[in-house]
Amino acid sequence: MKELEDKILNTINDNQYIRLIESFLINCLNPFKEYNYKRMVTAINCINLCNEEFTVSRLAEKVCLSQKQLQRIFSEHVGASPKEFMRIVRFHKALYTLQNHPEMNFTTLAYECGYYDQAHMINEFKLFSGYTPAQYIALCSPYSDYFSL
Repeated sequence: MKELEDKILNTINDNQYIRLIESFLINCLNPFKEYNYKRMVTAINCINLCNEEFTVSRLAEKVCLSQKQLQRIFSEHVGASPKEFMRIVRFHKALYTLQNHPEMNFTTLAYECGYYDQAHMINEFKLFSGYTPAQYIALCSPYSDYFSL
């Protein structure tokens, strides 16, 4: 850090300031190990593409890691724990489903999106959006492009 400070103090050009800082920050990034990256891609694909609900322990088995290792590595790569990420994806699935099937009732929606029951979906919906599904739909059209790729 002291070396960066010295270089910045001896630089008069703004572009050089920026290059020095960018270079320093890039060098601070922790390069991911390729085999862990591939495991995380597999984990995310399982969460996104499988119709069944994955638990963290089942996901760990799928990518050949312990639960603790999965949670640590997943958080490093994704920025959220596997459980948090699964909850976010499930919420997006609910939005996407409502977007494409606005006539769907909430009980069916909850089942289709992997919630335990309608009350569980409503609680999570409120947690992520601040509104119940009915309130949300009354305010705006549901939209998620997460599954439209």
